[in-house]
Amino acid sequence: MLEKLWPFGRSRVRKAVEEALEKAFQDVGEVLEPLSELSEHEDHYLLRVEVPGLGPENLEVRLEGDQLVIEGEKREEERTKHLAEIVYGRIYRAYLLPKDAKKEGIEARLAKGVLEVRIPREKRPEEPPVRIPIQES
Repeated sequence: MLEKLWPFGRSRVRKAVEEALEKAFQDVGEVLEPLSELSEHEDHYLLRVEVPGLGPENLEVRLEGDQLVIEGEKREEERTKHLAEIVYGRIYRAYLLPKDAKKEGIEARLAKGVLEVRIPREKRPEEPPVRIPIQES
């Protein structure tokens, strides 16, 4: 039936579909977003980011304005594989800092595949809400 619909024959169709699927699911150029959690404590925030298989030499933590950026790369070693489920590629994630976060004194620590970033908080007086009048046109 398929040969009637597709003039190139079954094996060519199958090969074309397999190549298209392989291309679609390749991780080349894909940016990986690591899983993370942000917890609030009295005097600091704690950001935990899962980065298994990466060391400090493969990671960068930096401030860009009001964002904390975590970037790195998980590189694949060339070897013969019999099973390939590990994902490799560029890791990038940017987090908007809370309003009461201090930019000075941020510390990063890596242990057992989890990057922990401690972000100090500063005490600020609570700002009352500001009402904005609505004009009728």
